[in-house]
Amino acid sequence: MNWLVLRLSLEPSESLNAHSHQHKRFPEALAFALNSRLRALLQPPDRLISKLNLRASDVVVDFGCGPGFFTVPLSRVVARTIGVDVSSRMLEKAVKHAKKSGAAVEFLRSDGAEIRLEDQSVDVILLNHVFHEIDDRRRVLAEFRRIMRPSGRLMIVERTHGSKLLAGKFGPPIIDETEVAREMQQAGFTLGQSIAHGSDSIIVGQKSN
Repeated sequence: MNWLVLRLSLEPSESLNAHSHQHKRFPEALAFALNSRLRALLQPPDRLISKLNLRASDVVVDFGCGPGFFTVPLSRVVARTIGVDVSSRMLEKAVKHAKKSGAAVEFLRSDGAEIRLEDQSVDVILLNHVFHEIDDRRRVLAEFRRIMRPSGRLMIVERTHGSKLLAGKFGPPIIDETEVAREMQQAGFTLGQSIAHGSDSIIVGQKSN
């Protein structure tokens, strides 16, 4: 049984300008916390996935997949799942997690500026607490449009309300939902619904012609 396909680029993606980060990337040394039993108990991945209205025939990209916390559960409900991350160490952990789970998942290393997938080959791109970490969002959003099918959906999950005192120190920062929506529209996405998910919002955009 071919349960895992791994494709890691040997060449590093174009470096990012660290000064434009609104929030530092999650430390690689703490990757174990992203796949912990405690997180699975407090934030069951299926709870988020159930709100995405996915189809069994969908091809889904989990962008900024980290160690595969959402990638593996996604693979159980859609036809093809591709985890993308800029960190080789995170991808190594994701591969181990997928192997242990017997999940059919592909993994690619990319910062989003260039994703080695064919034009119009993806139905859904999911970003969970990742959009605020992207430096050149205009370029990455353009790459998302390239690989998305005409009916493709972009789903950006960000913390949009909660305690500002702890935001950014213990967990993701609080992001202005209207700013995310504005950037999506400027990149050529038609805004759909915004779905509440605890302290987060799932901001949905559809590829415009």
